[in-house]
Amino acid sequence: MRRLTAPISAPAALSGLWGQFVLNGSKPDLAPWGARAWDLARYFTILTNLMVAGVMAAEATGRRTGPVWLGTITLNIAMVGLVYQLLLRPEVPLTGWNWVTDFLMHALVPVAMVLWWGGFGPRRLPVRAVLPWLLWPVAYCVYALIRGGFEGRYPYFFLDIGRFGGMQIAINIAGLVVVFAAFGLILWAAARKLPAR
Repeated sequence: MRRLTAPISAPAALSGLWGQFVLNGSKPDLAPWGARAWDLARYFTILTNLMVAGVMAAEATGRRTGPVWLGTITLNIAMVGLVYQLLLRPEVPLTGWNWVTDFLMHALVPVAMVLWWGGFGPRRLPVRAVLPWLLWPVAYCVYALIRGGFEGRYPYFFLDIGRFGGMQIAINIAGLVVVFAAFGLILWAAARKLPAR
């Protein structure tokens, strides 16, 4: 059953990624494929959905994912959906195919991944397992700040160092990590409450 249900998230993530790739081609400066891929690689949503697609494709072929990495992917894609719905969606009204790709990457994939993890993920992880789950958002923030410094634009408003200054960005990132940690603990506790398989 684990292998049979794993493909649900992978095609949804890949469809959303491909849809966004195609849509980006309508922008004059993003017509070349390489330019489109480089532009999309600035976003946490894109990179995390790509991770989900890879992990779920591997699971579908019978290659088991380690519990720490599986928890990392689950927490981070869940936060993609949550942060987007709470902070970013009001600023980005979408219609048509933009709405479809948005729904796939920010709603369907996060929900499907969390449900799959609840059904087939590890049950008795030690609480210290939550710490590695936080490495990806921290690494992404460092990457986004470095890239934004060179390119002069940032993927998300709360990382815009030119707008807020270094101290506020550090506070923003620290707050983000605290929120991720809190939801990581919720996932960890929920997994321990689920019946053993």
